[in-house]
Amino acid sequence: MRNLPRYKKCFICGKENPIGLNITFKTDNERVYATIKLGSNYIGYQDRIHGGIAASILDEAMGWACSIKTKRLFFTAELKVKYKKPIPPDTSLTVEAEYTTTKHNLHFARGILKNNKGDVLVVSEGKYVSVKPEEEGEILKLLHHEPEDNKPVSLDDI
Repeated sequence: MRNLPRYKKCFICGKENPIGLNITFKTDNERVYATIKLGSNYIGYQDRIHGGIAASILDEAMGWACSIKTKRLFFTAELKVKYKKPIPPDTSLTVEAEYTTTKHNLHFARGILKNNKGDVLVVSEGKYVSVKPEEEGEILKLLHHEPEDNKPVSLDDI
């Protein structure tokens, strides 16, 4: 497993976002994984993590899943999320995402969020569009390796 690059100001993975989640995503070059614990400051309703937080985490993981398979960067075109069970705060959670296919310049992925017992709490599917090649270089300049090594990130690092 290796760590995926990060953007320091990102709400999901950024180390320099004071209200962010600071998640490190990892890959085995087939899927994307993360282990997280969300505190009560992310609840949406009594003793439940806000569904939008869960959707954002899965969206990020699925976008990276498309990237590791295609060596491109992506923006979200569509996100479908199904909430199976409430997500309690302060519980260890696992995120898994995988690329599924490409059709007509859309890239598809699916993801799941599970608790430490293996219960599936949230499932998701996403459609992603690739970043224009002329924009990709600018975005890559904003990313850094994890752990940081001061070397530029390239598409080969994804």
